[in-house]
Amino acid sequence: MTSQHPAELASRATVSGHPTMVSWSRGKPRLYLADADGPIDLAGLVGEEIRVEVQPGFRCQHCGDRADASPCKECQSKPPFQQCVYTPGTACTYQDCPFPAFKRRSCAHNFVVYLVAKDTVKAGITQADRAVSRWAEQGATHGMIVARTPNRRVAGTVEDALEAVVSTASTKEWYDPLNEPKHALMDTVESCRDVLTGPLEPFSTLPSDETALEDRIVRIPAHFAGDDATVSTLPGLTVDEGLQSEVLGVRGQILATKDAVVNFDQLQGKQVTVEAPAECLPATEAAQ
Repeated sequence: MTSQHPAELASRATVSGHPTMVSWSRGKPRLYLADADGPIDLAGLVGEEIRVEVQPGFRCQHCGDRADASPCKECQSKPPFQQCVYTPGTACTYQDCPFPAFKRRSCAHNFVVYLVAKDTVKAGITQADRAVSRWAEQGATHGMIVARTPNRRVAGTVEDALEAVVSTASTKEWYDPLNEPKHALMDTVESCRDVLTGPLEPFSTLPSDETALEDRIVRIPAHFAGDDATVSTLPGLTVDEGLQSEVLGVRGQILATKDAVVNFDQLQGKQVTVEAPAECLPATEAAQ
């Protein structure tokens, strides 16, 4: 997969490692590698030519040990890879939690239940202080909070109830966004009102005034200069494949180029080598 770039390549460098996640902080996407000295600035790569290679060989994305899959078997037996984290509304015991340290760190905090606009409207939960970052990491274009809860378990209960009117499934592919995401969110909110009643009503944050409601919708910063419909048809990069192409943008965990998409969520634990402008990479080696 190769695209010609007319500009002269200058100050290039390479970095290798095992992807853990693309973290979005203050609207900036950064790819973290388990064995690198720092993140890759993905936003800085937009418009630049890069080379990416995926080699065989796994490391666990959680503990960093060599493994046959990621997460490894030992880490699969502990959070955050337990069912109580994935479906807290039904699987979390909370008071009798077998993982008290994880509970204190990741569950016994204020959580929010939210709606995001992607190719459709979806619902989800996250820690209250991570809402906007979480929406960006999921690849949403817009998001809004519909409920606040004291912990993960209660948030899961509210999310389960909302599933009757809105999907909670997560899209992990590049998609063509909704044409009118704000309208779609507002329409879905009206259905959510009917659910957030009775014992769930105290957790609702939905104002009755439509203008106040629309003002709560947050637009997620975009780093993309291409056509969504075209990118959504491009192949993904897999093991033993290489890519040299111009970067069009970043959405969630996915880097889009003119010739293929690099889905880092699907490459967690695999060995990845990236050649790019040196200023976008952590401590690196000069490219040959």
